[in-house]
Amino acid sequence: MRINLAFVDPGTVLSAFVHKLTESNLLVGLTGSMLSAGWMWPQLLVSNLLEHRQRKMPYYAFGMSIRVFAWFAIFLCTIRIGAENPFILAGCFLGFYFLSSSAMGVSTLPYMDIVSKSIEPNRRARFFSLRQLFGGFFGIWVGFFVRAMLGKEDEFTGILGWITLIFRTLTLDVIKFIFQTEIELGFPSNYAVLFICSVIAAFFSFISFLGIREPIHPVNTKRQPIWQHLKQGPHFLRTDKNYRRFIFFRIGTHFSGMASPFFVPYAIDELGVPEATIGFFIISAALSGVVSNAFWGYVGEKYGVRWLLIITAGLMALPPIIAFYSGILPTTLYVPAYLRIFTVGGILANGVMVGFMAYMLNIAPPRSRPSYIGFMNTILLPASFAPVIGGLLVPRIGYRWLFAICFGICLIAFRFAIGLQEIMHENETEEDII
Repeated sequence: MRINLAFVDPGTVLSAFVHKLTESNLLVGLTGSMLSAGWMWPQLLVSNLLEHRQRKMPYYAFGMSIRVFAWFAIFLCTIRIGAENPFILAGCFLGFYFLSSSAMGVSTLPYMDIVSKSIEPNRRARFFSLRQLFGGFFGIWVGFFVRAMLGKEDEFTGILGWITLIFRTLTLDVIKFIFQTEIELGFPSNYAVLFICSVIAAFFSFISFLGIREPIHPVNTKRQPIWQHLKQGPHFLRTDKNYRRFIFFRIGTHFSGMASPFFVPYAIDELGVPEATIGFFIISAALSGVVSNAFWGYVGEKYGVRWLLIITAGLMALPPIIAFYSGILPTTLYVPAYLRIFTVGGILANGVMVGFMAYMLNIAPPRSRPSYIGFMNTILLPASFAPVIGGLLVPRIGYRWLFAICFGICLIAFRFAIGLQEIMHENETEEDII
């Protein structure tokens, strides 16, 4: 799944694709919001369907099937429609991308529940750290692949350049053989290649997870009426102070990241960075993520998941402030400065993934885990549209002032992180009930 997400990373690949296709900052911001918004909105309803069921795997299979289909449809639309009708292609892309993100929201709750039942609370930080470690390792090679697909032939020199060109030619030949269609590697066909690679990675992720033998733990015996289920969320908010703090913290992180989809457009438009450099951005993020995983796993087990959130909240302030000052640097330092943005971003992304996932599972009562997580993610839905606000602000205040605003919000999120407590709920077994 980490390989799948690297091929269609919203902050690099997809923001560059939509920006080049439409030249619309609003649509770039909307693209940055789609993954979070689609992932969040169905979770409260899905949690009502899941909570009384001992086996959650069928729901995971349903969501992942739709996700694979949606990305395959994006690939076909990109090939068939092309750049001649940019806004038709953009509409199809956004529609299927939202469908894919929504399907991810359906599959996330069963995935999280299966993981939480399979892995003890004190080992979850290590699990998510290893997941990021191996995914990040392959993400480095994805970065080289992205550079091969988006670069121009005259940009590849030396032995590495020749290897890249041969690799690119072989990839196109394989796609031609499978789909019986000729692909000229211009825009947007080069992005279509990335999309179909994402489909293949998602499919293998889907098949591998189906091989897990799902543990059976006690659940609530009956499905609650939907109205009673919806009342649980406000009850959690009233009675659990730490739950409220975590929600405020996550709202802060969403708004502090509203500039993330605009790092690449700013680099291409204002700084004149070549499009193929996106591959190096992905490599920097993946490499730093791999190196940092040992640190995140150690901190999570030694000092608790709470400290993961505090450290990541502090790191969130670095990318927007580096982007803010990169515009006044000499031209030769543009790319090195931006590589630091994505290096920190890679460290941050892995810490956020490990910290958020483990902390959410640890604070949720086992029998109410789907509702606990589902309500939290649903209530955060409005915050997921923060990048759209960024897209509206860019034409009015410019990229650099948007980066400055995000820096200020990061300081607020850091304050919420400090107020979190370390809480760990153990799984129940049949013996516990007896």
